[in-house]
Amino acid sequence: MVMSWWKGFPALLVIASLVGSTELPSSDITISVERVIDISTQIVKVTDKYEVTNEGSKEINSFVHLVHEKEHLRLAYISAIVSKKDTGLKVSLIDHGRDSIKEGFVAYKIELQNAIPPNGKTVVTVEYQLTEYLEPHPKRITQAESQFVVYKGNAHVPSIYPVKQEKTVVLLPSGKLESRTTVPPTSVDNGKIIYGPYIDQKPYAVVEVVVHYENNTPFIVATDVVRVIEVSHWGNIAVEEAINVVHKGAELKGSFSRLDFQMDRRGSKRPVVTQYKTLLPASAKDIYYRDEIGNISTSAVRKMTDVVELIVQPRFPLFGGWKTDYVLGYNVPAYQYLYSSGNKFALKMRIVDHLFDDAVIKNLKLKIILPEGSKDFKLTTPYPMTRHPDELHFTYLDTTGRPVITVEKDNLVDFHIQMFTLHYEFDRMQLWREPFLACAAFATLFVAVIIYVRLDFTIWPDVATESRLQAQGQVEQLTDLHADRLKIYDHFADAVNKFKNNKDLAAFTTARKKAENDLKNVGQAIADLQSELKSTNADISDKLNEVNKMHKLTMDVINNYLGQTERFIKGQLSKVAFADAEKSYAQKLNEAKQRMDSVIYAL
Repeated sequence: MVMSWWKGFPALLVIASLVGSTELPSSDITISVERVIDISTQIVKVTDKYEVTNEGSKEINSFVHLVHEKEHLRLAYISAIVSKKDTGLKVSLIDHGRDSIKEGFVAYKIELQNAIPPNGKTVVTVEYQLTEYLEPHPKRITQAESQFVVYKGNAHVPSIYPVKQEKTVVLLPSGKLESRTTVPPTSVDNGKIIYGPYIDQKPYAVVEVVVHYENNTPFIVATDVVRVIEVSHWGNIAVEEAINVVHKGAELKGSFSRLDFQMDRRGSKRPVVTQYKTLLPASAKDIYYRDEIGNISTSAVRKMTDVVELIVQPRFPLFGGWKTDYVLGYNVPAYQYLYSSGNKFALKMRIVDHLFDDAVIKNLKLKIILPEGSKDFKLTTPYPMTRHPDELHFTYLDTTGRPVITVEKDNLVDFHIQMFTLHYEFDRMQLWREPFLACAAFATLFVAVIIYVRLDFTIWPDVATESRLQAQGQVEQLTDLHADRLKIYDHFADAVNKFKNNKDLAAFTTARKKAENDLKNVGQAIADLQSELKSTNADISDKLNEVNKMHKLTMDVINNYLGQTERFIKGQLSKVAFADAEKSYAQKLNEAKQRMDSVIYAL
């Protein structure tokens, strides 16, 4: 798991603003030291393994570790452990008493857990990392060239104590070693430069060494990272990071050629960044990766046992001096990071994620947005961070605003991927406030619409409009009644067809009377509407008179057809004559319907 390496490394971080002891530890100390300087990536990683010997007559509780002033300016963190027990030791910057330190050096006090008795020994390992310490040389290269950098250091381990024996091993990446300073005895073996061993060195021994070598590893630096963690007590925590990235290696000289880039067969040995790996929590979901243009579809996500691996591939390869920015976000379930007891809550999350291998973050701003109504905040971080005044963040249905806790830190590396703890109080009844507000808002809206629709807010009634609306309703009723009357016309034809088939005169007579009664009812309803329209709309009433005349003519045609049908069934009319009568009836009925429709639908 990403976090496992530092959980087993109980070291204490130190920054330059810390104030240590007011006096230097005992000088009755001699040391032997083995130093390893790893310059295979953009971060210079230094490990000093001290064997501290007490040659005095009193117990020793601490000793001093020196760092060159140039290194101190680039120091990301420093830590110390007792090697055999792997126990973390307190490290503090010596501020008072610095006059006793030779100019050009910065001293750190290492406090031992167990005092060293007279003539006793102990082994302490001090580790620290430097960022943006390596210098590209040359500073500008073409697309086809490899990147060379320069490391400047000291062949000896700086110390205020006499050094019995020391050896320094410089670890190099694969590639060409252009040049290096030789301080006999010096040897080069399998990607290593070995300085020493040197015997009986005096305090503050300095012999500058310069190593010029090929280093094509990514020199990418996250110049600004704004990490926002928004906590919801409904079961979700949203994380979003706005990241600005720049390649701090040798700048590209000349124009970029896409063709040459695709034909370049050096692979990972090219000094260019095409993609890198970001590690997210194993429970991360709803992952998005976008920039100003939109979603970047070239990214890939792979779920593993203990992490989610996101392959970040920028829209263009990053050469030296090139930069890009993007937004990365995801959600995690709250139950994995949020703990509660009554109204007291504790949020435990990472200060920063693993952005890429050997990451350097120049500036990190962490914002924690808590639910509205949270109070009594207490933030605990594993190393010092600058806390800004609390702010308020407003979003949907917020009234007083959500509190925002903001902290900031410069110069971070992978060591800083540690957990913070934020304690706060929150009344659980506040959870129902926003749903209640939403329900109340919708209820108010619905009531307002009902009142607006139902009530008449006009000062004077509009008689013309009311009359027009009333007439419109009556016309719609007339249209429906007219459609019913046309359907009844067809009932007569249905009765005739059945009569021709079964020769049942009684059934025919019954069907005829039913249709006539239906017509009578429809006609009465139309007459009632017409009487109402006489006083409100005389034009419509006059047009209905025309329709009534057409209806009477149509009934004459229907009655004539029914009489001819009875004569045909009785044998008083020939088949040919009846067929002509049927054809004439259908034609006249259709013409009558069309004339009546033209008048009714014109209303």
